[in-house]
Amino acid sequence: MEVGSLLLRALAVLLLGAPLIALEARAGDDWFADEDPWVTIEPCAFDGSGAGTFCGADLCTSPNLTGDWGGLRTGLGAHGIGYDARFTQFYQGVAHGGRQEIFRYGTKVDQFINVDGEKAGLWKGFFVSMHAESRMGQDSNLDAVGLAPSNLAMLYPLPGRHLTAITGLTFTQALSEEWLVSVGKFNLVDMFNQLYPQTGRGIDGFMNISSFVPLSSALGTNLSINGAGITKLHEGQVQGSLSVLDTHNSSTTVGLSKLYDSGAAMVGYWRIFTDSGGLPGSHALLGVYSTGTFTSVDATNWYFIPDVGIVAGKESGTWNLAYFNEQKVWVDANNPKRNIGFLSALGVSDGNPNPFQWSGFTSLQAAGFSDRRPLDSFGVGFFYTGLSRDFVDLASPLIALQDPYGCELYYNAGLTPWFNLTADLQLVNPAETANDTAVVVGLRGSLRL
Repeated sequence: MEVGSLLLRALAVLLLGAPLIALEARAGDDWFADEDPWVTIEPCAFDGSGAGTFCGADLCTSPNLTGDWGGLRTGLGAHGIGYDARFTQFYQGVAHGGRQEIFRYGTKVDQFINVDGEKAGLWKGFFVSMHAESRMGQDSNLDAVGLAPSNLAMLYPLPGRHLTAITGLTFTQALSEEWLVSVGKFNLVDMFNQLYPQTGRGIDGFMNISSFVPLSSALGTNLSINGAGITKLHEGQVQGSLSVLDTHNSSTTVGLSKLYDSGAAMVGYWRIFTDSGGLPGSHALLGVYSTGTFTSVDATNWYFIPDVGIVAGKESGTWNLAYFNEQKVWVDANNPKRNIGFLSALGVSDGNPNPFQWSGFTSLQAAGFSDRRPLDSFGVGFFYTGLSRDFVDLASPLIALQDPYGCELYYNAGLTPWFNLTADLQLVNPAETANDTAVVVGLRGSLRL
């Protein structure tokens, strides 16, 4: 099937599927928050009239499809309560190669609530952030390439499940303008998006997780984890943090009953900000050490016990380290959100129990690069994941593995401030040597409600 016809077919699904899915998503099922909970968005003036208004703008210029809710949204903002919701549809599939040549349709609803404690009548410097996610439909993660998920957003709350869950709920107290302490349930993708918001959580930027996260950093953490941490800010941006997190995935559970009973993950991050010719950049290190117990990927640690069968060996503790480099090459002096920049990373790990010995990516992303299309953005990236030799040898009796690598290209058309339509193309050399290079084509439509 030609790519052009696939895109037309996908566009029809997105446009016709939206009203049907919207009817299925019942009110109150999910909660959404702004992508960066530390950035305060000043509300429009609240005149108290209760009239339906888009803050002086029409439907084509409003930041949200549903507007100001007759002044209610602004009124809540004045009392320290911010609400944001994103409804995103995906039509994505394997046009050639991979595990299975098939296209699938799925949807996500992300809801965020941010509470400013001082404005809400509590106390100064106290903040609450909540992120709830609903996942419906199908995705192509298992159809494309193993060990290089083609659709990060559809991994939450859990892969392959139709459900709604609170994947992030944190309570933060500012000790000063630069120091914060936080406890609660941390959504790992949201945490990464606070560091590098241009990556877009799989909703606005790249869709393949390998295009903006080194997979060698994955083991030792999880999708959604309880814990506590301290954060250092520099001019409103995260400069450093130190967190002690549980090892259990708590994306669909409270997770407090088993807190730290299987060890803890210590996550440290520090960034040095730079200025090159007036253009901002940074260098950062991210380190993870977990005291948990993990399945060994060394075949010599596996045993055969009569009347029991094969028993997997265990490894206590795991570590990984990643270096990030970010550099803007153009920034609009009047609007910093319009910019072009590079983001690269290189990660290494112990190789056992971590199946990813090393991994890296490099990408170029541009937002608002055209005066005629100020809401558009695009990105191109290349990634490579080096598998642990122990892991390859362990799998060899059943399946022959090789290092997965590939590239991704997306163009995000901002048709209105509240609706983005993205075309995405991925070419990925599969981890399974028996499979051909996967050509993954996708169309993504996202509504800010």
